[in-house]
Amino acid sequence: MLKKIWSSLEREVWLKLLSVVIAIVIWYGVVSINDPTETQSYNVKITVANESYITSGSQVYSIDDQNKTVSVSITDNRSKLKNLKAESITVRADLTQIVDMNRDPIMVPLSVTCTGIAQSNIRLAKNAIPINIENIASRQFAVGVDVGESKPGDGYEIGTRRPDPEQLVIRGPESIINEIDTVTAQIDVTGMTMDGQKSAKLIIRRKDGSTLSDETIEDDLTFGGNVQNVSVYVDLWKVRSSVGFDIEYAGEPADGYHISEVTSMPETIMVVGTDEALAALAENGNKITVPEHLISVEGATNTVDMDINLNDILPDGLRLASGIAEGLTASVNILPDESKKLTLNVNSIELKNLDESLNITYDGTSIEVVVRGDEESVRNVTAADLKASIDFNGLKEGDHKLPLTVSMPSGLSLYDSVLVSVHLTKIPAETKAPENTETGN
Repeated sequence: MLKKIWSSLEREVWLKLLSVVIAIVIWYGVVSINDPTETQSYNVKITVANESYITSGSQVYSIDDQNKTVSVSITDNRSKLKNLKAESITVRADLTQIVDMNRDPIMVPLSVTCTGIAQSNIRLAKNAIPINIENIASRQFAVGVDVGESKPGDGYEIGTRRPDPEQLVIRGPESIINEIDTVTAQIDVTGMTMDGQKSAKLIIRRKDGSTLSDETIEDDLTFGGNVQNVSVYVDLWKVRSSVGFDIEYAGEPADGYHISEVTSMPETIMVVGTDEALAALAENGNKITVPEHLISVEGATNTVDMDINLNDILPDGLRLASGIAEGLTASVNILPDESKKLTLNVNSIELKNLDESLNITYDGTSIEVVVRGDEESVRNVTAADLKASIDFNGLKEGDHKLPLTVSMPSGLSLYDSVLVSVHLTKIPAETKAPENTETGN
């Protein structure tokens, strides 16, 4: 009887043990399915420890940008990796662990830790990084200003830009400092309509045109003054359009000649300026004076043209608006006494013997002619008194220079013959010729 009871108990123990084993296997199976093991990679910025080991005295260390971060792989359950961020991982480069200061390059070992992750589950893509050790250099740079493609609001342009600070002393590794070409405060002026202070981002460019990275600026350079608060004061100037010219000249034409008119090309321009300068411009009729010492007509018998750089004659506080060419041609037109210049509209020209299959175009909308005669006739004649014509007899399509025939009241004649540039083209067959085309025989 006892033997049967013991045998029964023995079988139950083994059954219970087998149940426990099966339960454990099932539990691990469930865990593996619901929370599997995975591997994730993180790009981690390297923290440098014990910098004073190198930076004391006249030398300093630097790390190339591609070695300032390292890839870290962590293998663990999905539940652990789910909320793990790169910021939770620490990779240290301890400068006191440099084995050989005479090695080229000098290598610094890396160590890695991550709270809650076993060290055996962490792998570094590289176990050491090279560093550069070199002499310290220091230079002073003027700070420029760059607005990029940004523009103020309509009717305004940037007048003056004053960076604060205007000079920066930069200290760092000799190889970096010696390659710096420009230091620029970059600002955005989009939509500005009032003067004001704008915060700036510091842009440092090498001599080859490349830009120092933010990491290099932050990790490898130090600055005199508070570089974190670089700013630019922007003084806006208003735009003034339809600004003309008051052209002065020195001397008198030769005997028997007179000045008929003074013109400029362009006739008007746009400028920007301070409130004071624009007020003074308005008092002068919104005209810029071309001083007489630039143009002399003394003894002239023909028109005097003078090319002038507008920047040389703009008053203080004024500047050409963006996109305005700086060249000005001033013309003093000189004619013989008892002569007058008249302007004819090309549409008033009679077209004689023009082939009906041809279309005509001109280089402009008007033609200038000079008439001469007795004083009274010249004084009274107008463009309406002139009848102009061009003879196209025998001409085919193409570009031509043809004489202009002008009839006018008695006592007047053309001062000089006039050639007109015309362009003849075929009228498409399906296009009907205008009914009112002027032709003659």
